[in-house]
Amino acid sequence: MEPPSYEEASLHPPALSTEGFNIPPPPYYDASLSSPPTPPPTYGEAVTIQPDPFPVLTSPSVPIAVTSPPQNTGNIIHPHTQVGVTPTVNGRQSQPVVVTQPQPVPVSVAYLRDIPGLVCCPHCHRTVTTKVTYLPGKAAWCMCILLTLMGLVCGFCLIPFMVRGLQDAHHSCPQCGNHLYIYTR
Repeated sequence: MEPPSYEEASLHPPALSTEGFNIPPPPYYDASLSSPPTPPPTYGEAVTIQPDPFPVLTSPSVPIAVTSPPQNTGNIIHPHTQVGVTPTVNGRQSQPVVVTQPQPVPVSVAYLRDIPGLVCCPHCHRTVTTKVTYLPGKAAWCMCILLTLMGLVCGFCLIPFMVRGLQDAHHSCPQCGNHLYIYTR
């Protein structure tokens, strides 16, 4: 197929015309920007005290007997805090509440993994954190053989013996030294 001649092409309108796009030219560099319709607010109008959207919540408290009003020393004190006053309830001073965390519960020897665990030793009957030693197991040997078969024999086949994720975890009691469990890979 041959392209149309010059006469035939001039009879058809152009493919893209700029008549449909009424885009004004960009403003000149020296053109001044129009000023806003209203002036900006004054400092007093702009800075107003807003109610606190996140108020400080305090727990309900027992009324405190105050012998003398606190003196203004220039320090800022929270409105619900009294300095130097010991709260009393029914004429006696209240004792401080001591909160303790529960003691950890030892796990069964069968649930040990590759990290030290808290167990009750069946030999010495003490609650201890196990001592873990890592020794190469079946997974390390299999990976070594696989790397050797792939042709990585110049020391690369020994890498699995240094990777802790491929080694077995041998748990023992640090008190009596008896063997407790082996976690195999």
